[in-house]
Amino acid sequence: MSRGKSKATLLALDAGVRQTGWAIFCSGRQVSTGMIGIRARRGIDAPARLIHLMECLDLLVEEWHPAAVAHSRPSGIHWPVPALELLETAILECSQRCGLPVYAYTTQEVRTAATGHPNTSKDELAYAVMAGLGLIGLEKTAHEWEAIAVGRYHLTRQRTKRARGAVPESSSEENATP
Repeated sequence: MSRGKSKATLLALDAGVRQTGWAIFCSGRQVSTGMIGIRARRGIDAPARLIHLMECLDLLVEEWHPAAVAHSRPSGIHWPVPALELLETAILECSQRCGLPVYAYTTQEVRTAATGHPNTSKDELAYAVMAGLGLIGLEKTAHEWEAIAVGRYHLTRQRTKRARGAVPESSSEENATP
């Protein structure tokens, strides 16, 4: 499929302040992945990184025209993390600006769905996704594999809810933020 020609079903993100993996799904199939980040590891503050992330997300939305955004959010952190709060706010603002619903899932629920264990490492998750898709050996970053896992988790939840009659096709679900 060529970029920008048809609407994407979903933009899935493994959102992070330093690096964000993304995956585009069309008709339930992952068609493209990539990474967003600034190469310099030091000397760049979180707000500058988030501005870069939002600019890149705007370009992805413009190019692929997704119908929704799904992202993973860290969980199990029991104290405020200002950079992660800024990240969450930035994703919501970007999605609202583009008129897209946002679905947020904890890292643990995505990893449990993919591997059966909530505390699976990124490498173990990557292997489980590769094996599940028959893509052993395909070179992608751990962030890209996690974004694919987020997208697959979201799409599976949507299909399951529709099959149960809980979510009409045009309706949003409980973890969507319009």
